Amino acid sequence: MEEENKQEIVDIHPLKKSRRILVFLADFFINLILSYLIFNIMVAPIGKELTNFEKKNNQHIEATEEMYHHYYKSKIFLKDDSFEEYEAKVAVEYTYRCFLSYYVLDDEESIDPEHPQYGHKAENDTIYHYYIDIREDFTTYYNHFTRYNEKYSYFIFDEGIKRFELKEEVKNELYSYFDPKDEIGDLGQKYYDRLSEDLFNPLMATLLDELDTYDLHYENELYSYIECRKIIKNVEEYHARLMTISAFLSHSIAWAIYFLVSPLINKGRKTWAMMIMKIERVNFYSLNITKRPMYLIFAIYSFFISMMGILFLPSMLVNFNSLFTYTFLLYASLFAIVLALGDLIFLLFNQYNRSLVDFLSNDLYLSEDELNEIYRARGYYI
Repeated sequence: MEEENKQEIVDIHPLKKSRRILVFLADFFINLILSYLIFNIMVAPIGKELTNFEKKNNQHIEATEEMYHHYYKSKIFLKDDSFEEYEAKVAVEYTYRCFLSYYVLDDEESIDPEHPQYGHKAENDTIYHYYIDIREDFTTYYNHFTRYNEKYSYFIFDEGIKRFELKEEVKNELYSYFDPKDEIGDLGQKYYDRLSEDLFNPLMATLLDELDTYDLHYENELYSYIECRKIIKNVEEYHARLMTISAFLSHSIAWAIYFLVSPLINKGRKTWAMMIMKIERVNFYSLNITKRPMYLIFAIYSFFISMMGILFLPSMLVNFNSLFTYTFLLYASLFAIVLALGDLIFLLFNQYNRSLVDFLSNDLYLSEDELNEIYRARGYYI
């Protein structure tokens, strides 16, 4: 009777915190890779085909080319052979140098043979040209220039010719920038940078904003400037919707395969990562394999927490900076990160090394060897 009543005591050691974190990371990255493949191989190509992507993309290219034609035809942007028309940042920098050369140099001819556009040429003063020659609005020109000149007052207004002139001491320091035989000094470089950052760039930004109201149109151009902007905006909004919906669908399909179907059809409710790492999921109280209804809590929670990487699914189709303009994907990723941090904090302070979702679904993670010990104690044949 004593032999029959003797009970075997088994020490149960929950999975270590580090291994529980590794399981989460493995699940996350496998699901992310699966989502990425589904997005690029299936969902995005089908979405493009169904929504006539090629036609819309061609409209975007055509409108963008027309928009840049307006910039250069109006001489708001100046250009030489060292860069392409669509390189807006380079065009603005080059236009600034030409703009500054108008005020620094007294002669129309450039003293630098590599940059023949430099010099006291009327077209180099692009800001004046737009507001006076195109808009015929001296008041707006004067008010804008005065506002951005207030910080350092490097320019003075000549009432006689009704134009701004660069102060002589500033002009002298900047002259060496346009002289290939000389090198600009520290003070001249400071003037150059400040005039760019605090006067020309804000003036140019204001000018470009006003084009959305006052428009530009030239003969033989298919669209006006405003029409170009509208087409570009509409196509970009369409593209953002396409990328957002495709990313969400890809994530959902990958989640259904990885976190829902696969664990529900295998006996141990295991994800692929758990199978590889030989880790078991059991009920915290009974130490039996987690039942399907309770597993669904983990699956639903995983749908949201695995969204941490959803923002980067379209990364193969758009440039990196554009990803952060997809508001839904950005907020979904941030929400998932907050959820993951909460899960991690709960895990770090839980004595049984359970995360928040483990607690909610009454789960406990064990190694395969630990579960086999329990089965042996229960008299099962392993």
